[in-house]
Amino acid sequence: MASNSRSFSDKDTIIFMIVLSFICAFILSVLAAALRVPQEEAKEFDRSKEMLVAARIYNSQINSFQIKENGSYIPAKYIGNGMLAPGSAIDHPTKGQILDLVRARIKPFLIDDQGTLHTFEQEKVNIDEYLATNKKKGYATLPLKVMYEVLPNHKLDDKGSHTPDGYIIPVSGFGLWDYIYGYIAIEPDGETIIGISWYEQKETPGLGANIAEAPWQSLFPGKKVFQADSSGKTDFQKSSIGITVVRGKVSEVIGSSPKAMSAVDGMAGATLTGNGVTKAYKDTLTPYRPFFIHLHESATKGNK
Repeated sequence: MASNSRSFSDKDTIIFMIVLSFICAFILSVLAAALRVPQEEAKEFDRSKEMLVAARIYNSQINSFQIKENGSYIPAKYIGNGMLAPGSAIDHPTKGQILDLVRARIKPFLIDDQGTLHTFEQEKVNIDEYLATNKKKGYATLPLKVMYEVLPNHKLDDKGSHTPDGYIIPVSGFGLWDYIYGYIAIEPDGETIIGISWYEQKETPGLGANIAEAPWQSLFPGKKVFQADSSGKTDFQKSSIGITVVRGKVSEVIGSSPKAMSAVDGMAGATLTGNGVTKAYKDTLTPYRPFFIHLHESATKGNK
C-alpha cells in the first residue's frame, strides 16, 4: 500500500508541474500580448524623436524643440499644427506634441533608382508593414527607398505647396556587436548634413555607444556627404559618398584638406564601431545618389 501511495504521489506531482507550466506559459503569453502595443508605441515615439534630433528640430540635451533664427538655434515652444515659436529651455514638449509635430512636418516618401519621388499611396504600399519588413535588410537596397521630407515651420501656401527644409534618410549598418539604426538629415542642396541620430544600437557603453550621444553627433552638421578631391572639386556623378569616422581627430589625421569636410573625429576605444558607422553611411547613402543629384541641380538652378 505504501508503495502504491508513493507512486500515486509522484504521478500527482508531475501532473501538477505540467499544469503549472501551462498556466505560467499562458500568463506570460497574455502579458506579452498586452505589452506588445505599448512597446511598439514606445519604439515609434523614440524613432519619431530621433528624426527630429537629426533634423535639428528637437534638442535632446535640454529636452526642448528648437528653431533657427539668424543662423543660430534657439529653444522653441509648440503652438499647434506642427508649428513652433521662440520659447525657452523650460518649454519641455509633451509626448503628444512631439508626435503631432512629426505627423505634421515629417512626410514619408519612396524614391526609385532614378531619384524620383513617389508617395506610399501612389505605390499602394502600407508604410508600417514596409518599414517593419525591410528594416533589417535596409531600405537603401530596395527598388523603392525610404525618405522623409522635413516641412518648414510655417503654413503652406494657398495651393498647399511647400519647399522642404531638408530630407531625412534612414541609415542602417553593423556596429561592433549588432545592427545599428539611425537617421541622417540632408539640406536641400543635396550634400550638406543638417544632423544625425542613432535610435537603436547595442554598442559598448562609454565607448561605441557614444554614437547615440549629443556631443559626438554635434560633429556632423555642416559636413558634406559627397567627398571632394584634393583640389576641392566635387563630381556628383562619381565622387564617393558618405562620412568617414577617422581613428583619432580629423585635424590631426586629415588636416585642413577638402576631405576633412566629409570626416568626423573617432571615439577613443571604439575603432570598430567607427568603422561600422563609416560603412553604414557609405552603403546607405550611395544608392540615393540620383536623388541627391536632382536636389543639387534644383538648388543650383534656384541660385542662378
